[in-house]
Amino acid sequence: MRTGTLFLALLSAAVTRGAAPPPAAAPLPRLVFVARAPLPGVPDVIPGLGPRGRAAGAGGRLMVREPGGRVHELLPAGALFDVSDPAVSWDGARIALAGRAAPDSAWRIWVVGAGGRGLHAVTQGDRTLDLAPLGPGAERLARYDDLDPCWLPDGRLCFASTRFPQLAQDGVPATNLFVVRADGTALARVTAERNGAEEPAVDPASGRIVYARHWLNRWRARDGGDGLTTGFADAVPADTVDLWHAVSVLPDGDGLRLAGGDPRSRAGQMAYQPLLLRDGTLVGVGAERPSLLPASGRTCLMSFRGGLGAARRLTGAGATAGSSACAPAALPDGRIVFSLRPAGAPRFGLWAMRADGSGLARLLELPDGDALDAAVITPRPRPPVLPVGHPERLPELPFTRAEQLRDAVHTFRFDCLNVFANAPVDAPFPDAVPLQGEVRIRFYATLARPGAAGGDTAVLVREAPVTPAGGVHVEDLPADTPLFEQLVDAQGRVLRSASGPAHVPGLNFARFGTGTKCVGCHAGHSAIEVPASAFLGEWTNVSPSARVTASSTLPGTAGPQAAVDRRAAGDPARVAWVADSSEGQWLRLAWRAPIEVRALVLHAVPARGPRAGNLRIAATELAFSRAGREVLRFTLKRRDAPGGTRVDLHPMTVDAIEIRPLHVRGEVLHRRVAAIAEVETVARLVQD
Repeated sequence: MRTGTLFLALLSAAVTRGAAPPPAAAPLPRLVFVARAPLPGVPDVIPGLGPRGRAAGAGGRLMVREPGGRVHELLPAGALFDVSDPAVSWDGARIALAGRAAPDSAWRIWVVGAGGRGLHAVTQGDRTLDLAPLGPGAERLARYDDLDPCWLPDGRLCFASTRFPQLAQDGVPATNLFVVRADGTALARVTAERNGAEEPAVDPASGRIVYARHWLNRWRARDGGDGLTTGFADAVPADTVDLWHAVSVLPDGDGLRLAGGDPRSRAGQMAYQPLLLRDGTLVGVGAERPSLLPASGRTCLMSFRGGLGAARRLTGAGATAGSSACAPAALPDGRIVFSLRPAGAPRFGLWAMRADGSGLARLLELPDGDALDAAVITPRPRPPVLPVGHPERLPELPFTRAEQLRDAVHTFRFDCLNVFANAPVDAPFPDAVPLQGEVRIRFYATLARPGAAGGDTAVLVREAPVTPAGGVHVEDLPADTPLFEQLVDAQGRVLRSASGPAHVPGLNFARFGTGTKCVGCHAGHSAIEVPASAFLGEWTNVSPSARVTASSTLPGTAGPQAAVDRRAAGDPARVAWVADSSEGQWLRLAWRAPIEVRALVLHAVPARGPRAGNLRIAATELAFSRAGREVLRFTLKRRDAPGGTRVDLHPMTVDAIEIRPLHVRGEVLHRRVAAIAEVETVARLVQD
């Protein structure tokens, strides 16, 4: 007897007997979930999760847990051989799911009524593409699977599929997102991801599509030549980026941007199976192997309050140490239902917890196999219905020839208002590259080579100058195909920041006829608010580009560089410059090239915290100079306030600023000393 058949027989017997009400279960609405048979021979692969598990399956059934705890099958016996990823429509009346009709069938999208009637296939195996232009290896892409459906606010379905014939750089078929009407018409691809787009969901606040993308680029930065290498020996030192993180797009695929995670850490950005709660918190799956290849290893649920910021581990510690968790879904009362395999347990059951990880409660376990992918069968508020601004169909095949990248018709415009732009103080983004002149930007694309190692070749599409103020304005770049960028100096050396080389460690895309508008060159730049005009975009906090010196530093503190690290909140010993005395102290910022400064913001040491103290600085002397000659000097009376003390200036050209705290009162770190948490210098590089 096949493993899947045995599993289904045991499950049917258990359902016939009636499952006992789970202990500690709070009142819940109806839940739909899937019961999946164990995968024979691959114990580390979770059915439905990651490149190896998403299309794997040994059999399964669509199940319902009633509010009283009774569990039963929703579909008639034999309706489908395997099922995954149920998604409930906004009115609670229909359930979309991925299913296989037979053991040798590909996965397709199906819809059934919430009562179990009217099962029908939405997508079909009707692709008629000539794969010969892709060359050797294209035969690996002949079969395709449709997976991970979710309902859009306008009633259409979004799903992940390998039907766009592209081999990812890790050697597996790449997934992309498609949309389709519930009757199967108007099927269209909306993303052009190079390595994978999976697990779509909808942001309940904005209506945007949130999904997990495989953030990977085998093409690394190299100084000189064409700027690229696939090896490590001649590459510019950089973190290895090979993980799934959460991004969002509009329903037509436009406006790609980071949806959440901690941009200050590559590993801190992982969020597979992303779920956005109504308060903006992002919940996603983290894994021992962030690439989920060859398998995930242990998995956990991570939470990012407000979407972007430090990660909080919800499972995998404390009561769930050594466990694996996945498939989070929001409950109406604010809790999260998810699948958990406790440490030492053989399978996943359904559990619930509060959004902060407390209140852990077991809902159900199955006699054999995994309970996965729970969703709530109840009407929910419909998110905003966003207009479809770019309905043009995307190419049916990946680009294989360089001339396809230069057709001057299927293009978009790239606008970065300022590659040197930094996020606000205490925002969770790394610093941009330091200010400098004669910078150029390179745009690369990949051409499909499914028979070659890595599945592609990289070509330089365009090299363009960056304005002295950091602006990039390039027209006629190839649309709807994966691209990545690199910043270099006049000698062709890749620019560096504190977080690594200015070389995109993944691949992006933009829709035909659109414009990409952003600021900064660092992880998360797409999530920073873009100024209303190009002129406003030229001005940013340039303090991180300065060389900082000071009259003295209190032993055990971070030193003068802490005054320009864009951190003002926290322990003063780590986020502030702290002198060793209160009298005669100074802090000096100097730049290699002249800057035009229009404002200065001084942030006081935090008044809260165990070591914050009650430090007050009544006045500060400011001196501005250029080439050793003083330009301006005055005394600023301080009234410290949230967001710092700001002084606006008539724009002037300087290359150094000296700051002298005066009239120091109170203490910090139990000492009466001068201290400054942060200095913001709102300026731009002087234009010739």
